[in-house]
Amino acid sequence: MLQIRRLEKIIDGHSALVIEALDIEPGEIVAVLGPQGSGKTLLIRLLAGILIPSGGSIVFADEHIAPESHKVRREIGVLFEEDLLYDRHSVRGNLVFYCHLYGLPTSHIGAVLTQIGLSDQAQKAVSKLSPSEQRRLAFARLLLGQHRLLLLDQPVLRTDLSTQELFARLLRQLAAGGAAVVLTDEDLVWAGQCCTRVIELEGGRIVNDYAFEREESGAAAPEHFTPFKVPARKEDRILLYDPGDILYATSRESKTYLRTASEEAVTSFTLQELESRLSGRGFFKAHRAYLVNLQHIRAVIQYTRNSYMLQLDDKQETMIPLSKQSEKELQDLLGY
Repeated sequence: MLQIRRLEKIIDGHSALVIEALDIEPGEIVAVLGPQGSGKTLLIRLLAGILIPSGGSIVFADEHIAPESHKVRREIGVLFEEDLLYDRHSVRGNLVFYCHLYGLPTSHIGAVLTQIGLSDQAQKAVSKLSPSEQRRLAFARLLLGQHRLLLLDQPVLRTDLSTQELFARLLRQLAAGGAAVVLTDEDLVWAGQCCTRVIELEGGRIVNDYAFEREESGAAAPEHFTPFKVPARKEDRILLYDPGDILYATSRESKTYLRTASEEAVTSFTLQELESRLSGRGFFKAHRAYLVNLQHIRAVIQYTRNSYMLQLDDKQETMIPLSKQSEKELQDLLGY
């Protein structure tokens, strides 16, 4: 269905993406994995026909994909890293506009809202939705188009666990119906719930390409798969932390620190980079200088009308500042 041959994209005189050959068939769910800067988003934009390759070809259903290939691009549904929603419009209004824009019938909107779990939010303004609900609405557009090729860039960004499970289930259903799916993520923590194949990118090159099978009890990773870790330095050692063991990350004096129940270490990542890498793993930006693991929050404490703190579950009962805006987002996220 999708054929890539000698694909190259040159940016600022550098070959940012080079793929000699790649074929993707109907029914496959291909997870493209790699760290930031590995070429994942670049590949999605090339496959979507948004960017022009510097060399090589991308053929879908026997037609070349390019910005001017309007007919073949109608067969392709894309979920970008950004939700690209109209905040002032309602949930239903966003989908109606999308249908009019692409010549799709509006008769399926009700069923799609039910599928995505937003049927009771149809008249609510997008600006009033939680981040997870906004991501669901962005995903809903894929269901309206009945596309043969689906491209999803970091689909579980800003989502809660129930949304992640929903997306995995819906992607499996779409693939079972004959769609080819290509999604990006940084590891298999979520992607392993639905993918049938894994492609690992590094420096814009494919370094691994293998079939992936799930066990009924959960995702089964191949022997060479390395679990996600967050590196940090303490004295003369490089420590590798499991995200679940991290209480919070904080930025001070131009450095970013990771804090566990027993120690503190310095990571080379900025707080913004950590927020991106830990997306979908239960971390929340409580304050401009704090990224907190929601699994370690014991209580939300209000001191004054606009002053909040988070109490953690460690022995010291650590208190983390919570901004007023973040408190509202946390309230929407957790439903308290």
